[in-house]
Amino acid sequence: MAQDNIEVEIKTKIGKKKFESLKLKLKRISKFKDKIHHIDTYYNSPTKNFLKPKYPYEWLSVRDRGEKLTLNYKHWYPPGKKNTTHCDEYEIVFDSIEQIEKILKALDFKKLITVDKTRWTFIHNNEIEIALDEVKGLGYFIEVEALRNKGDLKQTYNNLEEFLKSLGIKDTTIIPGGYAAEMLRRKGLMKI
Repeated sequence: MAQDNIEVEIKTKIGKKKFESLKLKLKRISKFKDKIHHIDTYYNSPTKNFLKPKYPYEWLSVRDRGEKLTLNYKHWYPPGKKNTTHCDEYEIVFDSIEQIEKILKALDFKKLITVDKTRWTFIHNNEIEIALDEVKGLGYFIEVEALRNKGDLKQTYNNLEEFLKSLGIKDTTIIPGGYAAEMLRRKGLMKI
C-alpha cells in the first residue's frame, strides 16, 4: 500500500516454524486484517526489457485479489541494486482480467511468470502492515511495510528494520526483485 505512490517495505525469507509462530504472535500484538489468495502475473515490456539489468528494478503485473483486480507498476530504488529500500508504485483497478490481458497482448507485452501466494495481513499500531506470505514454489516470507512515511525514507526503512528485530528477526535475507525475480531465477530464466 503505497503512500503518495511511494512504498517502503522489507521482505525476507523465513522458515515454516518461524512463520507459524509469527502468526500467533502477531494475533496477540497486532490487529488481524485478512487472509487472501493472490495471483500476480508479471509482464515484460516490448520496448524496455525489465530483465536486462542484473537486478531488475521495474515490474508490471496484473494482480488478482479475488474481489479486486489491478494493473500495478513498480520502480524500485536504487535502480539496478541488489538491495532496494523503496519504490514508486502506480496502480489502477479494472473489471476484467481477460480484457486487460487482451490489451497487454495487443501492445506486445509478454507474460514472464505467475506468483501464487496466500497472505495473512496484520496491522501494527496503524503504522506498519505485516504480511505473512506462503508462496507456491518459494516457501515462507514476512513483509513489513510502512503505512506512513515518517520523516525521510531512510528513517522509515530503519523503523521497519527495528520492528523486524522486535519480532525476533535479526538477520534479513532480502529477495532481490521480489517473488517474481526469485521464481525466474529458480526456473533458470534469470542468471542472478
